[in-house]
Amino acid sequence: MAPAGRQRAVTLLEMLLAVALAGVLAAIAYPSYRAQLLRAHRLEAIEALLAAAAAQERFHLAHGRYADRFATGSAAGLRLPAVTGGGRYELALATPAPSDFIVRARPLPGSGQDEDGRCNELWIRADGRRGASDRRGNDSTQACWG
Repeated sequence: MAPAGRQRAVTLLEMLLAVALAGVLAAIAYPSYRAQLLRAHRLEAIEALLAAAAAQERFHLAHGRYADRFATGSAAGLRLPAVTGGGRYELALATPAPSDFIVRARPLPGSGQDEDGRCNELWIRADGRRGASDRRGNDSTQACWG
């Protein structure tokens, strides 16, 4: 019978080093992951704004004016929901003049998107101009629509 060979086992110190390394890598990667997730979900608001702008143009062709509400069950409104499909943004509609409209999207509290301080509000106007602002009210159009 051959003598038993020396067996190699993982020591507690090696295990602690592996766990610590995994924790450091996770701490570095998570903020980047969260930023990408916020950016991806922001597309939900952009899609809803573009859909609302197109609906406004159809409403204008049919009624000679822009709608002033999202009333889904009424002919007087856009027949669109005021909350985006994923439930992360609330839409608001304003008609400052008969030939103008502004559709705004703001993150709903508790949706996860309310952590997106860079793009706190996105909007689109009748003439196609787009804009965005951060939590402080500073212009962040390039970062949000770009």
